[in-house]
Amino acid sequence: MTIVSTSAATIAFSGTATASVTSVTWSNSTGASGQATGTQQWTVPAIPLLEGTNTITVNAFNAAGASAWRAVTVVRQ
Repeated sequence: MTIVSTSAATIAFSGTATASVTSVTWSNSTGASGQATGTQQWTVPAIPLLEGTNTITVNAFNAAGASAWRAVTVVRQ
């Protein structure tokens, strides 16, 4: 798992899908969640961070409902 440290109130994520992705969502262990912009090339410009540990999970889904995910732990100081 990747761990990142920051003092910023938000963090941006982006990526490139290697399969036929139809949607990309994100969630923070602190309760926030949302939808990324785009599918093959996707971006989330500002995920809110609370002080302490935030685990950000990004899920990609295809038309058949299959999914893949990645998580990053962000420590906001």
